[in-house]
Parts: sequence; C-alpha cells; structure tokens
Amino acid sequence: MRTAAGWLTAADARVTDRGARLARRWSWLPGWVFAAVTQAPALLAIAWLVPGIGMLLAGRLLPMPMVIIFVPLAVALCYFAMRQLPVGWPRFGDARRVSVTSLLLMVAIPAGFGVWQAFSRAEPVFVNGDPGVGLQYGYWIAKHGTALIPTAAGLFGGSANLDFATSGFTVSGGSITPALMPGLPLVLAGGAWLGGLGGALLMPAVLGGCALLSFGGLVGRLCGVWWAVAAELVLGLCLPEVYVTRTPMSEPLVQVLLFGGLCLFIDSLVPSRASSGRGLALAGFGGLALGLTVLASIGSLGMLLPAFPVLAALSVARRPQAGPFGLGIFAGVGTGLAAGLVLARAYLSSLSAQLHLIGFAVAGFGVVTALVAPLAFLGVRVWVRRACAYQVSFKWFWGERFVFPSLGHVLTGLAVALPVLALAGFAARPYLQTVRGQTDPAMIRAVATLQRLERLPADGTRQYYEHSLYWVFWYLGVPTVLLACAGAVVLGRRLVRRALSSDSSVSLVAAMRLWALPLLLIAWPVAAVLWNPSVVPWQPLGSHRLVPVVLPGLLLLAVWVSSRLTSWAAVLGAARAVVVLVAACCVLALAIPPLVTTFNPGLAAKPSVGPYSSGLSRLISRVRLRGVGASATYASSVSAAASLCAAIGSSASVVFTDPATAASFAPAVRGVCDQPAALIAPASPAALRLAVQSIEQVGRRPVVLGASPAAVARSGITPWQVFSLQTSGDAEVLTGPPAGNWPVTYSIWLAAPAGP
Repeated sequence: MRTAAGWLTAADARVTDRGARLARRWSWLPGWVFAAVTQAPALLAIAWLVPGIGMLLAGRLLPMPMVIIFVPLAVALCYFAMRQLPVGWPRFGDARRVSVTSLLLMVAIPAGFGVWQAFSRAEPVFVNGDPGVGLQYGYWIAKHGTALIPTAAGLFGGSANLDFATSGFTVSGGSITPALMPGLPLVLAGGAWLGGLGGALLMPAVLGGCALLSFGGLVGRLCGVWWAVAAELVLGLCLPEVYVTRTPMSEPLVQVLLFGGLCLFIDSLVPSRASSGRGLALAGFGGLALGLTVLASIGSLGMLLPAFPVLAALSVARRPQAGPFGLGIFAGVGTGLAAGLVLARAYLSSLSAQLHLIGFAVAGFGVVTALVAPLAFLGVRVWVRRACAYQVSFKWFWGERFVFPSLGHVLTGLAVALPVLALAGFAARPYLQTVRGQTDPAMIRAVATLQRLERLPADGTRQYYEHSLYWVFWYLGVPTVLLACAGAVVLGRRLVRRALSSDSSVSLVAAMRLWALPLLLIAWPVAAVLWNPSVVPWQPLGSHRLVPVVLPGLLLLAVWVSSRLTSWAAVLGAARAVVVLVAACCVLALAIPPLVTTFNPGLAAKPSVGPYSSGLSRLISRVRLRGVGASATYASSVSAAASLCAAIGSSASVVFTDPATAASFAPAVRGVCDQPAALIAPASPAALRLAVQSIEQVGRRPVVLGASPAAVARSGITPWQVFSLQTSGDAEVLTGPPAGNWPVTYSIWLAAPAGP
C-alpha cells in the first residue's frame, strides 16, 4: 500500500511538473492569439475592400473573381501581419499578459453580440433614409456588378414629365447614382451573394461583432484584457452601437478599420516574441486600414487628420514604421477619394460645406505637421527643450524675486485645463447658444412637425447641436464622461511631459508611445463632432455620428482611468476583495446608464404567472423591456417586397404618382424586382394617361403605383391594394433618447392591365 501510494504521489508530481513546464513554454500563446484575432477583422476588411473597389470602378464586380482574389489575399495579409505578433504590451511599470479565461470571454462577447443583433435585425428594404439606400446599393451591385443604375428611359416610350431621382439617389448622364460611399455596399454585396436579401441584412450584425472585437483589442493593448472584456460589454449595451449594427449603416465598418488599424499600428511599435522585428508590415497595414475608413464614410477624412503630425513625429524620431505607415494612410485615403469622385461625385457635391470645413482643418494640421518637421535636427530639438525650460524672473516687492512659469509648465497646464474647460463649455452651451442654420425646406418642415408633436415652440431652422454633449450623457452616462475627462487630463499631461523631457523611464516612454496616436484620434473627433455633428437633430438617427469615435473613445479613456484606480488600490496595499470591489463599482458605473437607456425596463400592471407563484417570480414576470434595444424595426419588409414584385410581374414599366411613395418603393422596384421605375411629376390624369400609352407602344406592361386608390385610378381598371404592412420604425425624438420604436404603416395600391 505504501509503495503504491508513493508511486502515485511521484507520478502526480511528475505530471504537475510537466504541466508547469508546458505552461511556461507556451505562456506566450494566449497573447499571440489575442493579437491575431483582434487584427483579423481589419485585415479581412482590407482584403475584401481593395479588390472589390477596383472591380466596382471597372464595372465588373463578380462573385467568383472576387472570391478567387479575396481568399489568397486574406491569407497573405494575415501571414505577413502575424509573423511577429507581440505577446505583451508595455504598461506603466510592467507588461500586459493575457490569460486564457479573459481571452475566451473577450471573443465570446462580440460573438454573442453579433448573434443578438442578427436575431433583432432591421429590414429597411423600403428606403426611409441612409440604411435603405445602403441596402439597395449593395443588393444592386451584387446582382449587376456596377454602381450605375440605368434610368431605362426608353422602356417608358420616351414619355415626358418622368423623374428618376428619389431621396438618396441622383441622376447624372442617364444613370442613377446612390448618394453613398461604396465601402458598406461592397460588404453587403458579399452577404447578398451568400444569402440574397436576407444575407445582406445579416452583414450589419457581422460587422457589429467584428467592430466590438477590434475595439476590445485596442482596449486590451492599452488597459489590459480583463478591462477589454468590460469595455466590450459596455459598448455592446450602448444604444447607438445597437442601432447601427442592426441596420445597414457604415459606422461599424469604420470602427473595424479604425480600431483594427490602431491595433496593427500599436503592434508595430512593440518588439515581437521571436525577435526585435521592426513591424514594417504591421505599420503599413495599419495605415492602410485607417485610410480605407474614407471608403466607408467621407467624414473619416477629417477624423484622420491627427495621424499626420504623428507621422511627422515618427519621421523626426527616425522610427522605421514611419515610411510604411505613411504610405498605407495615403494609399487608403487616395483609394477612398478616387472611389468617391468616380462613383459618388454628386453625393460629395451635396456635402461641399462640410468638405470645405475639412479643408480648413487640413490646412491647420498641415501647419502643425510643418512645425514638427524641423525637429528632425538634433540642434533644433535641443533648442526647443531649452526654450521650454527657460524661466523669466524679476524682482518684486521687498526684494523678492517673482519667477514666471516656463513654456513647458504652461503647455503642461494647458494639457490639464483643456479637457476640463471643454467639458464645462459643452455642458453650458445649451444655456449660452441656440444653434440654427437649417436651410433645406423638407428638413425644416420635418423638424417643425416633430416640435409640434413634442409641444415645443415651432422653429424648423433649429439644429439642436448645442445639446450634443447631452446626447453622450443619454447614451453613455455622466460617470463615463467624467472618468473620460480625468483620463484625458492625466494622459495629456504625461504626453506633454514626455515630449519635453528625455528623463522618463523606458516603460513610461513605451506606454506613452502606444497612447499618442489613439489619444489624438479620440480628442480631435470628439471635439469636432460635439461642436458640429452635421446630422439630423432627432434621435436615434442623429446618434450615429457618435458611434465611430465619440462613444468608444470616451469609453476607452474611462476604462483606462478605472484600470488605474484598481492598480492604485493594489499598490496602496488594499486587500484583494477591496480591489475587486473597486473594479466592480467602476464597471457598474459604466454599464448601468447605457443599459437603462437601451432597454428602458419597466413593470407591467399584472404579473404573467399564476397566483401561487413566489414573490420573486411574480416580480420578474412583471418586468418589461420597452426600449429600442428590445425590438426590431421594419419587420416583414422582405416578405412585403416579395409580394410587391409578384404583383408587378415581368416586362413591366412602373410609374409612381406621388414623390413620397416613389422615394420609399422605387429603389426596391429597381433593385429587388429588377423592373424600371419612374415618378410622374406632376401626376395629372392627362400626364398619367400619356405615360401609360407610351409604355404600351413600346410593348411593355404599364404598372401604376400610389398611396391610395384615387392616386392610381385608371379608366376601366380597378386598383387593388398590394399590401398594408403594420410594423415598427425608428423613433424621431428631439429632446431625449427614444424610449421605444414608433409604429409605421407601409401601404401601396396598384393599377395595371391583366397580364403576366
């Protein structure tokens, strides 16, 4: 017995020792996997967008060639990017390590978020804004391989008084052009190839999960992987993030490229496990990902401006990453601008005022970049440091000497004061300013209508931009904004002190190098967007401008401060339970406000369980989630579109009798039903009769669509209702977050001669 017991003890010791050796040998693997999975979404997006935009510009976007190019390109990008991935990232005093549990949770949360969004997806098949335009754009290029939609005026027999332009679609040179950048439609086209219209509607959920994973990668590199788990959870609960990942909008794609590009750039600055590789491929891919955000949204052009002074600083410091990073950014931005000028020139013309403001900002950042360039010379750097350290003094009363603070102290003080002053200014702005300036008559009427519904003074020229900070309060919470302000103060002070001093420790230098570009890419867009959101004033649609940078950027800063608070508690000797309690309080303070706004929980009047159930069961059964996050919008629109196509039939030329119906249904008739459509303007009986005769003369079947029987009435033909869809749509609220969705009715009537 003793011999057997001793043998088992020795065997157990050998197994334990071998497990410990294996754990030490493979300790690098979780960090490597973390870096790989958080880089992968951006690399896959690059591999899809670059050949896709080339084929779309050539008018030959086809599924088989696209797959043949995408698969090897994606493998090559992942291979070159992941050859020398870091397994730890510098922190203030130590290196960040990744545990298996935190890695699994960090991957599980985006996966669960994507599944949740897929089940709650919206179906904006009928155009009611940018989501419908993006969906029809993507579905069209998936079926036809080109972004140009022919008007097919000849199929209407040359009838006069026909208008082919609708909301979100312009006519130029005999073709209809969607008013949208082509980045998102390229991704939607991939979903349409896989699963038709339903597959395209699932792509926003996929992009949402990838965006959350990329954001978690950035937080994990800068704050720690456990904090990345918390940040993913909070961002996934934020209502604007939920909103844009259920419906086809470009913001999730921008997030994938932006956060993935920052992850790639940060990894290029950290030596890998295998060697002290310079990460040139990582820097180039990171710059390309950042630049390609312009392909998804033209507003990203202004967001990227702080990257150019950072590029100049890298060149001054003779960092080898400067060249690939700069080439990547210029290549990506150039690709986006070229695609916009060729495929969306009319859309860019409509944004001329916004682009002019971006031009002024470009000039300002160009001056800053030019001022950084002379620092490449050692003598200039020495002179600047001496000038910043120089102090002026003079004698004061009673012979005492008064010493002015040095320029370095002034700059450090500004880094501390600016975030606080900006927060105070934006908070006080509604009491000091009322922003007006709306000039679009349709928008003025829409705002005035909403004001009357909410019993506000009717003033359709108001834009409500002065409330932009309060939009952030609604969706992210006051605690998060205050913590983010504190994070901006501390990090800004450290960056300035690091730039003016050469005495910092190695770990601090490395950590601040990683933070420089993310902090600047957060600070500038947050200030610019909050000052001028350039968006419709009602919620939740207006909140999409906060999604790419404002909300995740502020959350990143707040999470960093939370991580520092827990670290300080541990350094001060607090018990482990106290440290965990501090972390839990921080996470709850970050998560509860967006949770309440997104789901709007409440209690029903009566429980839905029997009278003999326990008190807790009765209470839980009364809980109702009434918020936007608890229900989908525009449900059953896909089946309604199928009914419309069946009613129209083949060889038809479709004529609409009123602009509102044409704006909603004409793109679906062209894209989903694959039939030409036009609006009669004005829709007088004589003009309608002439249009029908012209269509019949060219051998086509005239189909008249309108919002009522009277609108489509024709002699000898009885109109009939194709469908009347009762569904829910996006709310339109001016003075607060939406508490739920609004009811929407889609109704359309048809008159056509008998035929197939």
